[in-house]
Amino acid sequence: MENNKDKKSSLSSSESRQYKINISGCIVKSCDGKLIERSYYERNNWVTVEVQCEKCNKLFTVKVEY
Repeated sequence: MENNKDKKSSLSSSESRQYKINISGCIVKSCDGKLIERSYYERNNWVTVEVQCEKCNKLFTVKVEY
C-alpha cells in the first residue's frame, strides 16, 4: 500500500515527478524575461511550483489542484 505522506521533489530529480508544469515567460506585461524554476512540491492533491524571473527578479508561486 502506498504511503500518502507529502512528497518533495528536488530540482534535479524531474523524472520522479508525477506532473509537468511548463511556464517559460514572465507574466508581468512590461517584462519579457524568462522564468527559472526555484522549487517544486507535490502534496496531497496539490502541485506547487515556485518560479523567478531572471530579468525583473519577481518570484511567483503557482499552485495546481489535481
